[in-house]
Amino acid sequence: MQADQPIASNVPDDLVVARLYDLARQGETATREFQLLDYVIQKRLVQTYGGDFAQAAHAA
Repeated sequence: MQADQPIASNVPDDLVVARLYDLARQGETATREFQLLDYVIQKRLVQTYGGDFAQAAHAA
C-alpha cells in the first residue's frame, strides 16, 4: 500500500467486515488492525449514507 493511498481502499467491503468480525470474535478488539478496519468501515458508511447514518440507527 502506498503512503498516499487511503487505508484498505482497494479491499472489498465484505473482506473488511469479515476480518473485523474475525478479530472481534477472537477478542482482539484492542489491536491497531481492528481500529483501522473499524475506521475504514465507518468512513465507507459515511460516504455511502452520509453523516446521519449513526443517528438513524439509534433512532430505529
